[in-house]
Amino acid sequence: MARLDFANARIGARRARLLSDATLRDLLARSGLEARLEVLRATGAGAAVPAGSSPVPDPIAPVEAALREALRAEAARLLDETEGAHARALLAAFLALDEAAAVKAVARGVAAGAPVDRTLAAAPPVPDLSPDALRAAAAAPDVAAALESLAASGSAVAAAARDALGERAEHGLLALEIAADRAAFAGARAACRRHGEDAAILARHLGDRADARNAATLLVLAGAPPAADALIEGGRRLAGPALRRVAALREAGAVRAAIAAALELPVAELASPWQAERALERGMVRSLRREARSRPLSLAVPLAYLAARRAEVRRIALVLRGAALGLPADEILDLVEEGG
Repeated sequence: MARLDFANARIGARRARLLSDATLRDLLARSGLEARLEVLRATGAGAAVPAGSSPVPDPIAPVEAALREALRAEAARLLDETEGAHARALLAAFLALDEAAAVKAVARGVAAGAPVDRTLAAAPPVPDLSPDALRAAAAAPDVAAALESLAASGSAVAAAARDALGERAEHGLLALEIAADRAAFAGARAACRRHGEDAAILARHLGDRADARNAATLLVLAGAPPAADALIEGGRRLAGPALRRVAALREAGAVRAAIAAALELPVAELASPWQAERALERGMVRSLRREARSRPLSLAVPLAYLAARRAEVRRIALVLRGAALGLPADEILDLVEEGG
């Protein structure tokens, strides 16, 4: 087993500072953005949020940027604290998995002509992609230029997506997104080739990620036949014949029911894209937490913590954005509460 004693010991204190459902409810109950930010700044998650009101047209954007940067910096520190080249390589591979999500968020935002800050808000922080590199790509004039910019900054995932640009006329962004996902999974699987408990933990997480990614794809298709190459190999519970059976279903309700049964999720949590995204994320976090409890000296501990921190940043953003849009509090809480 890799030597993770120091890093894991420090994570114990950090984990105690994760926001509870009660704190998020308190955040939501406050009247106005500044009152919510005052509560947030008093927490560990919000310590990096700048004080005072922002004069920019979208005052939540700087808050989201501060939360993302704090998470990126914390992940980098945790990587530095990890002892042993093998453990460090595995943790780096885990962190790099979000590179595909960041590349896809930039491509979607540029394709839609979205404001740069809104594009960046959808891109998870990745240690190997600096905020400046992401911002430059998000400001690119078109998708090809955005992917070229990220590839030039050293992103192998962006380079793979760029190489799939020729298929865009027929498949839109789907071909680029599939290429990005596959490149990220391939990099992580390469890190798992060595034997040992920590490599096995990351390999199981990759299986859960493949399940979540394929489930999300099938839910978006809503029963339409997927392209033959739209799914990712290597799932744990949605794999082989089980995955093919779900992909063959042609009724959206049947797809939801089959995915819920395979992944042990309440079918109601898959009713909308937002709910499904949160439910799939919660499922992955719960799986890593179980690994961490049963293997407290292993790589599962930092993986579970970092997954929970990423979810925390997303939950905070949902509360702030949802409240600013005037969404009903019950609807926001349905999306952000962990329920234990």
